[in-house]
Amino acid sequence: MKNLSKIFLSLFTLAIASCSVEDVQDRPIIEATDAPVLTAPSTGAIYEITPANSGQLFDRFTWTAANFGGDVLVKYEVELASLDDKAFAKPQLVQSSNSNNVAVTGENLNKAAIALGVTPFVSTSVLARVKAVVGTQSIGSEPIEIAITAFKTAPLIAAVGDHQGWADKAGVTFPFQMKPSAKGNADFEGYIYLNGGFKLLEADDNLVFDFNKNVAYGKSADDGKLDAKGGNLSAAAGYYLIKADTQKLTYSTTLTKWGVIGDATPGEWGADTELTYDPVKYVWTGTIVLKGTGKLKFRANGGWDINFGSDKADGIANAGGADIPTPGAGTYKITLDLSHSRAYTYKLEKQ
Repeated sequence: MKNLSKIFLSLFTLAIASCSVEDVQDRPIIEATDAPVLTAPSTGAIYEITPANSGQLFDRFTWTAANFGGDVLVKYEVELASLDDKAFAKPQLVQSSNSNNVAVTGENLNKAAIALGVTPFVSTSVLARVKAVVGTQSIGSEPIEIAITAFKTAPLIAAVGDHQGWADKAGVTFPFQMKPSAKGNADFEGYIYLNGGFKLLEADDNLVFDFNKNVAYGKSADDGKLDAKGGNLSAAAGYYLIKADTQKLTYSTTLTKWGVIGDATPGEWGADTELTYDPVKYVWTGTIVLKGTGKLKFRANGGWDINFGSDKADGIANAGGADIPTPGAGTYKITLDLSHSRAYTYKLEKQ
């Protein structure tokens, strides 16, 4: 009986071994033989991506099927590479698909272009291709050249320069930072004391300011224009309203001196009572006798082009806001704090 069991076991083992060898021999060899051919878009296609249109479908990339010598599931990847990287050694993925086309969004095209290192808001020629992938095997189409104007909107930018020792990273504290009007917008503003040369340095997504990694806008050959590779901007010593648009690549600096005016102040509506800048606390202050009735506002340079009121008289300074009612007769320490971009405040403290 033992011998019979051994015979059956031997025959069973031999059968398994025979089947395994045959299975291996019968398996199809996966080898890329025919590359896909990109049929759309055509060489020379132009894409201008902005925050406003980035959510839209920009184009449909189409291609012929790749041949891997058998009926296998092929994954296709649309990639970008720089013009000098014809071998696609360092590609950036745009989108992938299991069919012979994919509708590419502006957002994904923009991310790939920025990751590739294109200069934001400048039309840049890059290479595009589709790559077919099966397991560890892949084969790419012949690349085409397309032009992309990508955008990059930093969460913050900062004025970094002589006024704060050209310190980046931890050296860029709130008095030097500028915010946009809303997330994703490119219109930055801030009130900052300047004294000499400076640049407008972008923060990364982690709010880190780094000259070695981030874009630092300097001066263009054209007045009022920014250049990511330009020299230092400059300003004489003073407290400035800085406005910058990193999409339009424009900027302006307006020297400001602040005061209060209104029928609750000594000069009423005819003359400003000047405030003094405190360079340690980054605020404008003054000790002023206010009347028991009337209102007041803050304004720059003795005019109304730049002024702050308060829509709710709650300590929030609103650009062009409503007149602020006097808190009552007496001597007050008045403070205007413009050091936190787009979060401006004031205080009326009775002495």
